[in-house]
Amino acid sequence: MRPITLGGFGLEEEGGSLVAVMLLNAPPGLRWIEFFRARGRYSSFDVAAARSLRNQLRIKPPRREDLGDLIQTVERCIEGANLDMEFHAP
Repeated sequence: MRPITLGGFGLEEEGGSLVAVMLLNAPPGLRWIEFFRARGRYSSFDVAAARSLRNQLRIKPPRREDLGDLIQTVERCIEGANLDMEFHAP
């Protein structure tokens, strides 16, 4: 499997709440998502609760002003999940 990368991001309103939509270069597998959530478990953002839909990760940021920090955190979690996939490859 090729490494997952962040291809873009956006903001959407969902039920009156702000949702950050992180676009990935490819749909991640279940194992990659588990590694991603494990990496995000100790984040100041709720990265571990990210919802995955095809090649999107959807995360509720606390405030619009936190989007820059959220993107950096997600990038670190993506890199970590890629390393975990590589390390745990058969």
